Amino acid sequence: MLPPDPENHVRDGVATRRRRRWSNGCARRTGAAGFAALVLLVGCRGPGPKPAPPPLPMHEAVAIVNENIARIDGALRAVGSVDGRFRTPSGTARSFHVDGTLFYLPPRFLRFDLKSFGERQMLLGANAEHYWVYTPEDGYACGRHDRPGDLPSELPVRPDRFADALGLSPIPVHWLTRNGVRRVQRVEDEFQQILFLARDEAGRLVFEKEYWLDRSPPRLVRRVVFRDAEGVVLMDSRLDDYQPLCTGGPWLPHLMTAEWRATGANMRFRINSWKNFPEVGATSVQFVTPVECREPAGETR
Repeated sequence: MLPPDPENHVRDGVATRRRRRWSNGCARRTGAAGFAALVLLVGCRGPGPKPAPPPLPMHEAVAIVNENIARIDGALRAVGSVDGRFRTPSGTARSFHVDGTLFYLPPRFLRFDLKSFGERQMLLGANAEHYWVYTPEDGYACGRHDRPGDLPSELPVRPDRFADALGLSPIPVHWLTRNGVRRVQRVEDEFQQILFLARDEAGRLVFEKEYWLDRSPPRLVRRVVFRDAEGVVLMDSRLDDYQPLCTGGPWLPHLMTAEWRATGANMRFRINSWKNFPEVGATSVQFVTPVECREPAGETR
């Protein structure tokens, strides 16, 4: 039997060591790759979403909202873009992307003008006595605060509720109002909901309106819902992107997304800026009742 060739033995040893190193290297790389794959699969678990703070007593939560609104000490002007769709009282369906200019003077004075290239597409207005809606197709529809049934039900948007839709109206503070409306609270997820229940003609308790308050600072209105006597949603407005008007001033929403489900109308108002407008007052032209909505002297209905 011939002795092993020393040269072959050396080559075989080198090859063996290379194979061993390669094998160990693959094992190391495979192990690292497997660990990386496991991390990707399982994920690195960071802290979860921060839980909402405990709900406040109802009277404290309502007071925060109303104190914020009370900081509005004069007329405000908001400008931004408005997208949406609505059906006019005559049945014309319209979609729009327009510029919106809002004037608001608490508690009821409002003018919301929607224009495209200078052409008015819709106007909502209200003062202490009247409110009105204008569209090019149908002209003016008018009502009075003391006669809420004046406006036709097919109107796309109710101007007397627009301040509520923007979260700018204070929340009633009485537990039991004169007309039997009761206020209760429900806590759900990150909201505490202030619910108003009224008795219908049959004496049943039905939901009338809801204010959904954020449990996290600044603890303001994030959603407003109005319902009819059957509990059907009439208006559902969601508010976001609250920012302070100025140091020590009110926090105001910069995004409103609203639906008026009974009429199929919806609107998204992205507010670019809010500003104090002290030169506008209750008797300013912005809030004057249109001629078309004025009643002849001495006429009552």
